[in-house]
Amino acid sequence: MAVAAALALSSCGSSDNDGKKQPAVGTTVSATGQPVSPSATAAIDPSATTTNPVESAATSGDPTRTVEGVWLATQGSVKVQLVLGEGKAALTSAHLCGGGYTGQDGIGLTLTCMDGDTERTSGHGVLAPDGKTLTVRWTGGPTDIFSRTGLPSS
Repeated sequence: MAVAAALALSSCGSSDNDGKKQPAVGTTVSATGQPVSPSATAAIDPSATTTNPVESAATSGDPTRTVEGVWLATQGSVKVQLVLGEGKAALTSAHLCGGGYTGQDGIGLTLTCMDGDTERTSGHGVLAPDGKTLTVRWTGGPTDIFSRTGLPSS
């Protein structure tokens, strides 16, 4: 399949003065000068097909494609609420915690709890492609699967 894609891409170029085909603008080319299929490009450069979940809503216009909003998870009988917006994060459960998040390599969360608890103070989250769930693996703690309960206000 990659061969077919490479052949299709190579036929989309323009001729130069030597009569050789040049790859179409925006085509990734291998070290040998051959066009590389989009799936191979993603394997070489993962950022070619992934988007930053923190910034993607601004570019797509779809607020469900961002982590900003209100999220709710349940661990046993404990409800955990996470609020994310403009790089700031707040978490309420049996503890009240606040801090920030970044959108690099998924979603990185760094929180400080008012009572000194450390169960949910550092974690890494992944937003589902449909924007409806956010899975956060807390360092040294549980994994929470949050469901979106509110969108950011514009």
